[in-house]
Amino acid sequence: MRKKRRLIALVALFLTVSMGIALSMKRQSRLSAAVAFLPESPELLLFLKKPGLAYAQGYVRFPAGMPDDVILFLDIEMLEGLKSPLWVKGGDWMSYVGLQRTGAVWVTAGTDSTMKGTPSADRNWDIRSLDQKLQPDTWYRVRVSADFSARHFVSFEIEGGGLSKTIDLSKVTLDYPNYMPFDRGGVIVIPGAMRGRGMMKEDGEPIAYFDDIEAGIVLADGTLKPLFTDGFETQDTLQSQPITLPAIKLDNYKFGYWYKERDEALFSVEEQSFARSGKKVGAANATLEEF
Repeated sequence: MRKKRRLIALVALFLTVSMGIALSMKRQSRLSAAVAFLPESPELLLFLKKPGLAYAQGYVRFPAGMPDDVILFLDIEMLEGLKSPLWVKGGDWMSYVGLQRTGAVWVTAGTDSTMKGTPSADRNWDIRSLDQKLQPDTWYRVRVSADFSARHFVSFEIEGGGLSKTIDLSKVTLDYPNYMPFDRGGVIVIPGAMRGRGMMKEDGEPIAYFDDIEAGIVLADGTLKPLFTDGFETQDTLQSQPITLPAIKLDNYKFGYWYKERDEALFSVEEQSFARSGKKVGAANATLEEF
């Protein structure tokens, strides 16, 4: 009997320790995103020398099981590079806008410090509201516009599911989140999803789907000039970025090609019957489970 009790106690101890290790190994957050460099067209090269208005646009949807805490986002960034920067050597000016299905809008705002060239240690969130919830299984067109000459946002637009709204963000400065030592400047577009355990209440199905991503510049008359369009039809998998140090060689990248924004990203290309155009979509999985 004593041996049996001792065995039960040892098994209970083993299970307790195992559960503790498993819990400690669970992620606290995940950001799953894809990143693509806009092709170096004459228009883009001129924009890098004399920045102006630029935009990123795409279509996003989520399943019925999407938890409220997950943030779906679209971002367009201008990288200054190491050669002939306009403001900061290695500067990265980010115009990120995220959405929750609750209708909350998350905007990464810059500060006096970031405008002077110090990367932000933490995100400075400017949180807005659409004043209504988003519907699952519905394509929403979202557009982020920014003035890179002033390093300010311009606006955020969303349309779909009976919703049509534009939020004025012109008083919000762009964030400078990271020193990015690319050997020359460029513009990137990033769709994705993120979540953190601190806001999480249920596992759910934390996957955002994207289609028909577009990015470009805004002409003087307000016309949008696309410099990159992609519906995930020509690429089956995403690779890690070909990062080299101390300088990241832009020539190692394929322009107009999707890479993982970071190695932890769970971003895949999938065939889905609900694809907005073609047969494929981009899928950003923000699960906190490890694989």
